[in-house]
Amino acid sequence: MRSRARMAVFLTAALCIISVPLAATEEPITVTQIASTPIPQPLDSSVVLVEHFIAPNHTSDPPSSNDVLYFSWWKWSDETNSNWPDDDAKARLGELGLESNTTFLFNEEVGDGKTFEEGIALGQDHSRTGDVIELNGEIELVTDLNDAWSIRVPFEMTPLANLSSSTVMYMFITEDSAVDHHGRSAEHLIRDMQPEVSFSNQAGNTTASEWVISSEHLLAAGIDLESNPYGWHITFALFGEAEGDDTNRLLALYSTPLPSRWSSSSIGDFALPLFLLLLSGVLASGVISNAYRREKGMPRLNAEWVEGDLPIIHLTFSSGDQPVDLKSCEVDKPWQIKGGFKKKKLPTNGSYECSIRLKEWHASDCSVSIALEVEELGSWTQYLRLSSPYISPVEDGRSVEAPQ
Repeated sequence: MRSRARMAVFLTAALCIISVPLAATEEPITVTQIASTPIPQPLDSSVVLVEHFIAPNHTSDPPSSNDVLYFSWWKWSDETNSNWPDDDAKARLGELGLESNTTFLFNEEVGDGKTFEEGIALGQDHSRTGDVIELNGEIELVTDLNDAWSIRVPFEMTPLANLSSSTVMYMFITEDSAVDHHGRSAEHLIRDMQPEVSFSNQAGNTTASEWVISSEHLLAAGIDLESNPYGWHITFALFGEAEGDDTNRLLALYSTPLPSRWSSSSIGDFALPLFLLLLSGVLASGVISNAYRREKGMPRLNAEWVEGDLPIIHLTFSSGDQPVDLKSCEVDKPWQIKGGFKKKKLPTNGSYECSIRLKEWHASDCSVSIALEVEELGSWTQYLRLSSPYISPVEDGRSVEAPQ
């Protein structure tokens, strides 16, 4: 049954290949490469491809093992109104001639009724025993003239043994952690499956060609690499018969994350942004250092009124970690200083107190400006504003002009 199903797939693909020359005269589509990564080395022959057709209420986590490459298949969108694709899951069961209630496949061998460990052993009994092909090439993320994103895989493939005509290379796109619009979650969910037979099956005969997964195909499967570029894997699994085999088996297995626009970046792409970032850091560090140095070097000033009939301001100066020259003190009109202000030099971490007398009281605030020079920081003017304690006779109804 499985051989007939495989033959149907092969014949369908062969008809597609025959139709290719009819379109060969069309203008080539110009594409722009966004990112690329090499096709990886094949996984070890002990690794078993586990395909799990999950239930609608599936909640269990996939097995964690170096001997397992795990896939989740979903075939319940019609029944549950899920936005996950289910057509490939149904096609997978159909092409293998399997019942719809099949749950587990281990290297395409049905594992229902067996423990997971027994299924792994079954799969390893039907796995490749050595390299049967050489596969080299690139996995490219590209855009066309319409800025649509697609996947292109230019490759060279050489069989190391004669392969049967039913041999098929499957390309699987899986989402590492998928969530549908109902909140269901699945790990390593297969979003897209694409079988390929466009390669030579004869030993030593190299095929140089490319496989393409179009943007329309990707979007239909819910794969939007432009808006959601991370969390995807691409897997190449070659199933068929090598010369001397008596049944289909897993012949080769490759798996790697899909490239993103950053995966092809070189250190040169980050050189200018990194330089600007470092320069900004140096400048910011200098500004902060200077501000801290200025803060530590600037003196602290305090002013307050002296109680009494005459307007007198008491000033207190404390220098920082730099010597300070107090040069002058002025007040804004209508206030006037009675007498002068003596210059004073304060040593590092020094202090000084003095008082200045004003000619008469005024109701407005008194603005005091003190000119000073801080060593290594330059000349500064410090401003202080004191609220006047004077009460106007008109406002108070009394004939006094001094604060009470």
